Amino acid sequence: MRYLAVLTSFLALFGCKTNVQKLQISTIYTEPKRVLKEIPETGAIQTHVSRKEVTERLVPLIYMLYKNAEILKFRMQGNISSSGHAVHQLRKIRFERGEQKGNTITLRYYVEIKKYPGKESADVKGYNYTKDEIYKIPNDVKLINIQLYEDRIDGIAATNPKLIAEQTFNFFEKSRHLKTKR
Repeated sequence: MRYLAVLTSFLALFGCKTNVQKLQISTIYTEPKRVLKEIPETGAIQTHVSRKEVTERLVPLIYMLYKNAEILKFRMQGNISSSGHAVHQLRKIRFERGEQKGNTITLRYYVEIKKYPGKESADVKGYNYTKDEIYKIPNDVKLINIQLYEDRIDGIAATNPKLIAEQTFNFFEKSRHLKTKR
């Protein structure tokens, strides 16, 4: 009986997939850059330090990874700024299914950004994020419009979410190509 339980747990672990729909966050780092500047009135050379981003910022974008007749797998990506005395952290990406009009459906995703008290490190300029999603396509849907919003949660007052990326996927039988809407 004991061996049966161990064998079943191993089989369950081998059948699992990881990072399928997990939110992945990476830090946007900066490094100091020394700048020499000449003052024209006095002719003196002044040295000051500025910061240069080392990590590339991801452009807010939605793109398709895989599709067939039943499922659509796509990736959402973007970045948020967080530096100095304003620490902004990404809490989660919230999904809200929109309305279906005829053969078109709208899917809305909200990136929830929370402001925390404190100071961000001088080497941190913000955060990149990516998330893969799998959506089961209903039979009567031929157009899927995916919208990505940025929603800052401050706790003081309700803010209006800002649309940062939008993508439309076309699933008509005759034309099997994508339409991009920005």
